[in-house]
Amino acid sequence: MTAPALEARGLVKRFPGVTALSGVDLVCRAGRVHALLGENGAGKSTLVRILTGNQPPDEGELRIDGRPVRFDDPRRALAHGVTAVYQELTVLPDMSVLDNVMLGQEHTRRGLLSRDRQQAAARAALRRAGLGDLDPRTRAGTLSAATRQLVEIARALVRGSRVLLLDEPSALLAGEGLDALHTVVRELTAEGVAVIYITHRLEEVAALADDVTILRDGTLVSSGPVGDYPVDRIVREMVGRDVEAVFPDIPVPAAGAPEVLRVRGLVPSGGGTALDLTVRAGEIVGIAGLLGSGRSRLLRTLAGVRPRAAGTVEVDGRAVRPSLHAAVSAGMVLVPEERKTEGLVLDLPVRANATLSSLRTVAPGGWLSAARERAAFEEERERFGIRVSGPDQRAGQLSGGNQQKIVLAKWLRTRPRVLLLDEPTRGIDVGAKAEIYRLVAGLAAEGLAVVFASSELPEVTGLAHRVLVCRDGGVCGELTGDEIDEERIMHLALGTRRAAS
Repeated sequence: MTAPALEARGLVKRFPGVTALSGVDLVCRAGRVHALLGENGAGKSTLVRILTGNQPPDEGELRIDGRPVRFDDPRRALAHGVTAVYQELTVLPDMSVLDNVMLGQEHTRRGLLSRDRQQAAARAALRRAGLGDLDPRTRAGTLSAATRQLVEIARALVRGSRVLLLDEPSALLAGEGLDALHTVVRELTAEGVAVIYITHRLEEVAALADDVTILRDGTLVSSGPVGDYPVDRIVREMVGRDVEAVFPDIPVPAAGAPEVLRVRGLVPSGGGTALDLTVRAGEIVGIAGLLGSGRSRLLRTLAGVRPRAAGTVEVDGRAVRPSLHAAVSAGMVLVPEERKTEGLVLDLPVRANATLSSLRTVAPGGWLSAARERAAFEEERERFGIRVSGPDQRAGQLSGGNQQKIVLAKWLRTRPRVLLLDEPTRGIDVGAKAEIYRLVAGLAAEGLAVVFASSELPEVTGLAHRVLVCRDGGVCGELTGDEIDEERIMHLALGTRRAAS
């Protein structure tokens, strides 16, 4: 049998007080997609850093085509054709697609850029990445998230990648963008590229992967062909227990529950269909739609982050002016999609992040009290099951699930009446997702009105009492009760059906 394109044997990595990897093996073969799975904190990121030369192992070895190698830095990994495309995209928005693709691999002649060679190399890589029709002179900042993801892959191909590590490549994608990514991955493996694919979307595993490796707590749980891994086995091995019901029982709002949120004739800036919406205490309303359909724009307009073109918003019968401050003051808060840039200050300790929206409670007389911050954080830590080393740990060091819990805690300390959630579980593993779902269901049971937008249809169908479907910047339909299923949602999102049958 041909030697694996990339093989890791017995990798061990220790940090002060913790062993991040303990004897991990990984075998990746040319022309196959290898799904690397595990909860946040399982050791996937540490493994990727070792495979790409960003971190040396304390024990173990790497092999390329059966020959031992040592990656002292990322350049050594690149020289052997090992490249990673990370979840946090590095496309530079003010540069052209051409310059982004060729970044670090510029063709020069006597110290000057060779534009002809640059164009030829970039166009060839863009074609392989499914972007043959894209003008390389296009400014990258004008591209969609899906296209920027493929530009990153084109950059990796220019570098001669034989092993391509894709870290949560689908986190920002849905619909056609996700299909385009999958098509490119299949075409690359058909050319003989070995792909390591990290994802929390378990439906992608069966659709795309050939092989599966599961890590838990820094150890290898199992590895084998994808046919041996139904979803229930993946979940069980990832979390170390059976997650029989990812979605909890969603309590039905009490009969005659008071109206909390009332929206009439709302049109976001930029236009769209006017929205009328009423949400009662204890009700969970989901917003579905394809990428670019207007889901996030609608939530951000409700929260006062974006201006309104028309319409009114009321919370508990009181009008809410179109500003973020007015919305928060009225009891309506938004947990944003981009938690790392809009929800947290990553360099601040978790105690400070958890109290940012309620500083008056920890700053008596205008003087910030670290002791009060710590006490307040400990309350939220116990309430939400936040796993941290202590209140002084930096927020940027936490897993995605624990970061999301801190953003939730921060806003819930304001005692809101309406909770708006934009992609509440993006980039979060299945165990943490189940915890977030239980939290949301519990908040609804306490009487909060919840409105959330999600690109994951199982999340929408499993959590919502009602579903609004967006298309072309406006709401094109509403589903309730037994009408809520993935097929009806997709028909409405695509415009192939006007309403549920």
